Amino acid sequence: MMIAPASTLPVVSRTPFLSIHQWLYLILCLMVGMYAGLGHAPSQWTDVIPDIVLLGATGLAIGCVALWIERHLMACHRSTLIGGSLGLIVAVAGIGFLSIMGMGRGLLQMSSLTPWIGLPVFLLCPYIGLIVGIHISNTLLPAPIEERPQDSSPHTSLTPSNTVQKLLDSSAIIDGRILPLCTTGFLEGPFLVPKSILHELQTLADSAHASKRIKGKRGLDILSQLQQLPSMDVVIIEDWEPDISAVDHQLIAIAKNREAKIVTNDWNLAKVALLQGVFSLNVNELTYQLRPLVLPGETIRVFIHKEGQGQGQGIAHLDDGTMVVVDHGATLVGHAIEVVVTRFMQTNTGRMIFSTPQTNTSPLLFNLQPLPNHSEAVSEYPRSLVADQG
Repeated sequence: MMIAPASTLPVVSRTPFLSIHQWLYLILCLMVGMYAGLGHAPSQWTDVIPDIVLLGATGLAIGCVALWIERHLMACHRSTLIGGSLGLIVAVAGIGFLSIMGMGRGLLQMSSLTPWIGLPVFLLCPYIGLIVGIHISNTLLPAPIEERPQDSSPHTSLTPSNTVQKLLDSSAIIDGRILPLCTTGFLEGPFLVPKSILHELQTLADSAHASKRIKGKRGLDILSQLQQLPSMDVVIIEDWEPDISAVDHQLIAIAKNREAKIVTNDWNLAKVALLQGVFSLNVNELTYQLRPLVLPGETIRVFIHKEGQGQGQGIAHLDDGTMVVVDHGATLVGHAIEVVVTRFMQTNTGRMIFSTPQTNTSPLLFNLQPLPNHSEAVSEYPRSLVADQG
């Protein structure tokens, strides 16, 4: 995937006010209304014209109402559309059933008031049902590959329409932790990189200072790796506010215009953006929230339920399933003791905590709380832990 430049101007819709099928539908409404007026009017020709004009205008008005309903239906939830479609089907089926049962010569000729009832039913129901069905099919079925847009601009991205665009700040790019977040799928695009941010990274990469040069090259390398992810959209945008000189304020203005979020490690930028109604994603805040539950030097209380693989080790687990390896804990299986955390190890399968008993004296001096028997241990601790003992 290549980084695609985006236009500085917003995408302007060139769709006409009414599409061809909408014009045809209005003409059909006019003709049906005029035909109803012709069949409903008396035999005298002088009385036919007013009814034709009146019911023709009524049919045209009903068509305009249907188009108005269509525009509002497109914003409805899928479940609402499905429910509305079922209701329309039931209504039309009921009308057809009454006609089949021989109640008059048809709905349009049952009485003098029938045209005013029949026109809305026969003009609104089929059209709305058709539009709703088309919209549902477009929502549920993907478009053919050859019909999908090839433009990679942020306004016509191939990503779902409900995906929030994210502006990348230079601090988050240089930090590099967004790369594994994107690789594992925890952070999704599309990502927007203003040209001002790209220029800032290039300036750092060309700097005479070694530290700045390393940061700039690292940022460009991270950005290149992001664009190579197959499921990630990275777009260089040329948005620029001429009245704003600071890059941070430029980011906030662009985010407000595009209703995007800012990905940054700059705490001050995140706070200023929040005051202006722009949300940000701070990788440092995420790291803080994912910090270990315990730190080296802290004392925790654990139940040693089996021996470990290492000599003299005991195995315990925290409530969240984290394994605790207790050195010199093999002789304390079946007891709850207090241990001091020495270190922890993070792997792709979880976290392991290493610890030692709170005191290194004789086991008789430990603060032991032995369980009366093995059955109580089974009832108090998860089955998976007890099964491991076997």
